[in-house]
Amino acid sequence: MSIKEANKTLFDARKSFKDYIEYKQISVDELANYIGKTPSYVYQLLGGQANNRQAYVYVNKLFTYTNYDGENWLEL
Repeated sequence: MSIKEANKTLFDARKSFKDYIEYKQISVDELANYIGKTPSYVYQLLGGQANNRQAYVYVNKLFTYTNYDGENWLEL
């Protein structure tokens, strides 16, 4: 897979989750409260700027909380 294709795959995965939480009408504030972080941090997760091991854990927690069944865009 080329870098361009990989970037598109990551973008699509993040967008799918953003679209899902918007469809379910789940606010960033609610997600932040659930994981005990700030809304700013949640935006970093959703945008891919937070990308360490702990970010991976938080993204999975958000998936569980929202019942989302997509792929985590962060590597463990």
